[in-house]
Amino acid sequence: MAQNTARQIMTDPVSQPVHTKQNKNEQQSKKAFYLKIEKIMVVLISAWVSILACFVVASAINLNSSQVDLQKVSSQISAIQSKNANTKQEVGELTSRSRLDAFAKKAGLSMNEQNTRNVSK
Repeated sequence: MAQNTARQIMTDPVSQPVHTKQNKNEQQSKKAFYLKIEKIMVVLISAWVSILACFVVASAINLNSSQVDLQKVSSQISAIQSKNANTKQEVGELTSRSRLDAFAKKAGLSMNEQNTRNVSK
């Protein structure tokens, strides 16, 4: 009674595809194609990064030259403002009341306070 109740199934061995030289050549050409594309992409990305780096350097140089120009203009403005302040002070000194009174006395003129009006800006 030691019979094996499991049925033995006999199958034909499935023929597995044999790799030929054609398949290897196709795979190698696909690998080579991908490698060429990858190399081209690396070159293009490197060129793009280099161009962007050049633009960054150029803009930094442009910024520095603009800052130098701004400093020159600022120094010119401050010099002109200083001259204007000095000129206003000189005008104030030349038009002072005591100086005008001194010129009037030299010319023999006198001040009539009743005819004087104060004008403010």
